[in-house]
Amino acid sequence: MKKIFTFIAALAATLSLSAAETTVWTGNEPISWNAEVYAGTQFETPEGIFAGLQKDYTIKVSVTPGIDEPQYVMTYKAGDSWSWTDLTTTIENGTMSYTVASAQIATEIAERGLIFRGQGYNITAIIVDDNTPDTPEPQPTDRVAETLWEGTQVLGAEGNDGFGIDAAKLQNLALNDSIAITITDLTDSYCQINIAVNNPWTAIPGTNWESLTAAGTYRYAVADADLVANIKASGLTIQGKLCTVTKLQLLPYQEPGDDPEPQPETKEYKDQTVWTGNIAISWNTEEYPGEQFDTYNEQQDMLAGLAKDDSIKIYYAEAIEGAQFALTYKAGETWSWTDLAVTNHGTFFAYRVASDEIAQDIADHGLVINGQGYHLTSIVIGKPKDITTGIENTVSAERDGATKVLRNGQLYIQYNGQMYNVQGQRICF
Repeated sequence: MKKIFTFIAALAATLSLSAAETTVWTGNEPISWNAEVYAGTQFETPEGIFAGLQKDYTIKVSVTPGIDEPQYVMTYKAGDSWSWTDLTTTIENGTMSYTVASAQIATEIAERGLIFRGQGYNITAIIVDDNTPDTPEPQPTDRVAETLWEGTQVLGAEGNDGFGIDAAKLQNLALNDSIAITITDLTDSYCQINIAVNNPWTAIPGTNWESLTAAGTYRYAVADADLVANIKASGLTIQGKLCTVTKLQLLPYQEPGDDPEPQPETKEYKDQTVWTGNIAISWNTEEYPGEQFDTYNEQQDMLAGLAKDDSIKIYYAEAIEGAQFALTYKAGETWSWTDLAVTNHGTFFAYRVASDEIAQDIADHGLVINGQGYHLTSIVIGKPKDITTGIENTVSAERDGATKVLRNGQLYIQYNGQMYNVQGQRICF
């Protein structure tokens, strides 16, 4: 009995704090003033169950009729004399209800309880309703992606190009939202991106001059509250190398289970060296004597199997100041000498094969490597390996507990709390 009373008292204590309906008592008490008609008695509520009752609250009593014409009476002890006084109730759908008419009555019921009398029914529950209007559960804001910037910004080889996003455009940023950047025109599959907060200068995680290997839209979550505040206060700067930015967006956080944003197609490149040596390359001038290098004459099948999207990398050394780099192939049916657009990466210059036709012409007729003032040291073909559909078995970790993770189109090994970007290579710990 003591445990029951403790439970009832705990329920009652919540009345002043709870919203809408609170059940303060349950049981099954038969009510009757004529035991010959309906076996039972009057029922006096336990002490304290109406603590916190206020004017305009409604007391609802669940009743089960036991005879054809039951009689319902709800009584309280009124005034200084504690006189038994009936309350005006309504009966509807198995519930006897009374709405508290005054603060005095509320206090008297809270202190003295109720007595249920009548004939031919059972009480099964007593409920207090504070009549707070029903309010729907808060729903997520129907936020949509916002375009922060759209245009064409070419990011050159030096890393000096970029643009800013004013803080005023970032006021809707919330914790765990993402900044999404759309990348096109990667130069020979090489691109680096840096999205930085202006004050204090901080890169958004995942963008600290990280390498991207294919065109697409990449999203980076802002999961730190201080970082969110700094972005909203000072804005962003977008930098990079060797690609073009066409759009920057703010993407609202998606609850787990929402459809994920489609990830861009990404490619890993497995390099194969097809030639090594050391040849001075030059237009053959007095300043820098040398020669061009013709792959067809060197080894006719050197570039057999070349395909669209392969990356041709020409490694060099001993370059003079103002060195010039050129790559030419014999195009079409006339075998006309045609220059290819190359980019210089410091130790090599590269060309990404733009079409099946060019790939076939190079495979059949070779390349001529020329220019001015450097030594050719190797020719490397980078073959793309698609990893968009999952993590492939060619990447492994040689330690129990290491797992493979695909994040933002990049392949990582996770071990001992650390993430290692392995880019398709085997990693040992």
